[in-house]
Amino acid sequence: MSMPPPFLLVDGHNVMHAWPELASHLRSASKRHLARVELLQRLRNLQDMIGVQVVVVFDGTTAKITEEREPNGLQIIYADAGHTADDLIEKIAAKYAKERPVRVVSADGLVCETVAAFGADWLSPEMLKGMCEDAERDMRGQIDKLKSRRQMLIWLGLGGAGAFAEPLRAAEAGAPPPSAAALQAAGKYCAARKSFTLLVKHQGKVIHESFANGGRRGQPNRIYSGTKGFWGLAAMAAVEDGLIKLDERVADTIKEWQDDERRTKVTMEQLLDFTGGLERGLAIHEDGLKNRNTMAIKRPMVATPGRSFIYGPSQLQVFHEVLKRKLATGARKESPTRYLERRVLRPLGLGSQRYIPDAAGNPLLAAGFMMSASQWAKLGECLLNQGAPVLKPSSFKALLEGSSANGAYSFGFWNNRAAGRLGREIDIENMLDVDWQQQSWNRVCVCKSAPEDLIACIGSAYQRLYAIPSRQLVIVRQGTNVRFSDGELLRLLLA
Repeated sequence: MSMPPPFLLVDGHNVMHAWPELASHLRSASKRHLARVELLQRLRNLQDMIGVQVVVVFDGTTAKITEEREPNGLQIIYADAGHTADDLIEKIAAKYAKERPVRVVSADGLVCETVAAFGADWLSPEMLKGMCEDAERDMRGQIDKLKSRRQMLIWLGLGGAGAFAEPLRAAEAGAPPPSAAALQAAGKYCAARKSFTLLVKHQGKVIHESFANGGRRGQPNRIYSGTKGFWGLAAMAAVEDGLIKLDERVADTIKEWQDDERRTKVTMEQLLDFTGGLERGLAIHEDGLKNRNTMAIKRPMVATPGRSFIYGPSQLQVFHEVLKRKLATGARKESPTRYLERRVLRPLGLGSQRYIPDAAGNPLLAAGFMMSASQWAKLGECLLNQGAPVLKPSSFKALLEGSSANGAYSFGFWNNRAAGRLGREIDIENMLDVDWQQQSWNRVCVCKSAPEDLIACIGSAYQRLYAIPSRQLVIVRQGTNVRFSDGELLRLLLA
């Protein structure tokens, strides 16, 4: 059975009143109908571009609920006279949120709280507007290159609405979920090791959610280095958008490096794979800094570019400065943070994050985000879907390539490709605590018993996000620092 497409439930009247350009139509009796026409057209564009099933709910006046279905298009529902659009949205969320990803667009705080209790996510009308604007901008850009909408969808890898949500081969889509006994054993293992939350999703549906040691549903927790993966997606999005090239020299933008022969050889890809040779710069993690980007740029070179894996915040901060300078000369004049929100967070249904800015406004890229398990799991769904709705499949493949210095790491993500007879299962956090000259990354894997296509985001204190495309699984573990093993948890869960 294939994964059902995500639902985007939109409170039509609520959004029309929240968007100024539509609200102005509502104030004129002769133009009132235009607000609905324009809203529906923008939602059609959004559905076509990001592959969700959009359901628009309006208040109605008839005795029965009525519905309009456009072929491969929007689903429009009108409430009966005895109920409001809010009532219907809550009922739909209650029915479907456990079966598929559901996002509700409303400015009503009570509705947001209610649908969240059912397991649905919330977007504000402003966030929806930003998503529509991004989709329309992308659509205009592709129309300039392609002759028809059909060609555009083919170029994007879409077969129509919902294709991004179902990119898997039939064999993968039919992967069975973990057994009830396996889920129970995994939950018990986590609870005994100071975990707050264990969340397991199969084919987009929550099949296990347990809380212990003070954890509760919806509780945001620090994901530490799990933050890196979001910036990794932003970096590859910048490649797609023509802002950077992976093989370009960092010194072409960071002019301060042009007088140092070794620094002139560092490429963007090496920065993002942590093989640029720059000293770790752990002090960059600290609060109250004047300018952490400047600190990173001035860190000493301690290795030949491309030869050694050196895990730390300095190389990511240099990437941030490159992106910052590139964006400053672009048409939008946006900051890297706004770019991250537009290209990564909003498409994933996430809002602004905890950025820990310095005095110059530079966020900390290596850590900082706080998310609930269900929020972090959105990144896992993106990994299952080959990067959609953020990246094209070809870009996603490049995102996970790894380097000769450490084939298991790339752009904030850890892979399990070395699993099998020759693989070395290690505690990655323990290895990272060793001085970089003493680390050994040859043939390392997260778990020898897990599928080779497993992708992991690894944060301090064993914050974990695992995505396993071949099993259609997303797994999130959040908790405190204690003796914990990726291999033990995954073996219990996948038994």
